[in-house]
Amino acid sequence: MRREQSRGRFQSKAERNLAHGLGEVRRIASALELSESVRDQACQLFRSAQNEDLLRGRSIEAIAAASVYGVCRCNGLLRLLSEISKLARVVESRTINAYKTLNEAIGLPAKPVSPSMFVPRLASDLECPDKIRQRARTLAEQAEERGLTTGVHPAGFAAACLYKAGTEQGQGVTQRDVAASGNVTPTTVRGHHETLEEQIA
Repeated sequence: MRREQSRGRFQSKAERNLAHGLGEVRRIASALELSESVRDQACQLFRSAQNEDLLRGRSIEAIAAASVYGVCRCNGLLRLLSEISKLARVVESRTINAYKTLNEAIGLPAKPVSPSMFVPRLASDLECPDKIRQRARTLAEQAEERGLTTGVHPAGFAAACLYKAGTEQGQGVTQRDVAASGNVTPTTVRGHHETLEEQIA
């Protein structure tokens, strides 16, 4: 009975989908502690996605997650796509697909994300001393200047920089810990660490 009353409030399926989607966007934005302005931009992006008929064949939750991620990217806010997918209760591959579709259809002015931008956040998660954070940032910037970070997972490469910096300082930062912080596998960290060892002193 309650479900029928709820349905009665909306004139159409489109209205129902919009209400559900905007509710999801607000929930995710709240969980990420995003500002009201960013949340409103994400809601507007979801509306645009619906107007462009991008919900067809995709879950509302995936488009909501992609809207939040897209607006974070456009505002230079560092949020992992996996983190947003988890909050949206959506498989990450679906969010990736939805984000690509949004980007192609709407042309988001997303800012590029580099490993050096991720270092402070991961260092904070791992409670690394300033000395390690600064060294990791330097390593990441040197790698970027030499073109070693093209096409890499930025958070994964940042994790490898923190691991190398911690090892140099004799501080116990494990591959497993930095990998978990960057939401990548220890194998990814190991691969990037090898690149750093070979290419950067």
